[in-house]
Amino acid sequence: MKKLTFVFALFVLAVSPGCHEHDEGLTADFTITYKSHFDGEQLTKYKNYPYGLAGIPLQFTRFSTYLSDIELIKADGSSHRLTEIEYIDFTPENASTDLSATPAITYKNVPEGEYTGLRIGYGVKPSLNAKGPADFDNNHPLAKEIEYWSGWNSYIFTKIEGKADSENNGSLDISLLYHCGSDAVYKVFEFDLPIHVHTGEPGIAVNFDLEKIFTMDDGSYYDIVTNFYTSNNPNDVVVAQVLMHNFEKAATVTQ
Repeated sequence: MKKLTFVFALFVLAVSPGCHEHDEGLTADFTITYKSHFDGEQLTKYKNYPYGLAGIPLQFTRFSTYLSDIELIKADGSSHRLTEIEYIDFTPENASTDLSATPAITYKNVPEGEYTGLRIGYGVKPSLNAKGPADFDNNHPLAKEIEYWSGWNSYIFTKIEGKADSENNGSLDISLLYHCGSDAVYKVFEFDLPIHVHTGEPGIAVNFDLEKIFTMDDGSYYDIVTNFYTSNNPNDVVVAQVLMHNFEKAATVTQ
């Protein structure tokens, strides 16, 4: 009898949900809310933000970005891909407010369980960037002609546009135009944090802080007065590489 009891106990342990990092066969909807800020404040178009040590006025009029292969990372190093490509527009035209949009996208049939992180590709990954808008259905994120740079044979991964008052005299004399593209500036970053995927659990928020996109690794501010645009030369991606590199520290993920 004791032997039977012992065998039964082993069976109970084997099938107990607490013994599995991921619940076999169970799936849930999982939502990511994408947000944009400047120095911790929700990004607002046409608002004057003090920039740099001199605090010159800086305004933003556009911020949009492509994200590739958004994946939940498992403890064993494997991953579950939520989406191959996403287009996030924080400043859509004809919006009813100057406050930045906060798109919330729900991904279906995500395996329930505990994950250890999130992986995001910043921009359009090379295998997709080798294609063009005509290769996709009209409702596909990569069907947008306005987001494709034919002279570079590349999508525009990220658009950041605005104006700045370089003399701090009330005149917005600099137009900022940062259009980052080409395989040379594509980046993949990972975020280590516990992520719980279960029915009824909240999703996560991915936040981009534009101030940090313009903050260098040594803490200094990027020289937007001298470098106020990305080059049209496909062989000159210096400015784009700086900004796309800074995306790593500009992004935070929370649940």
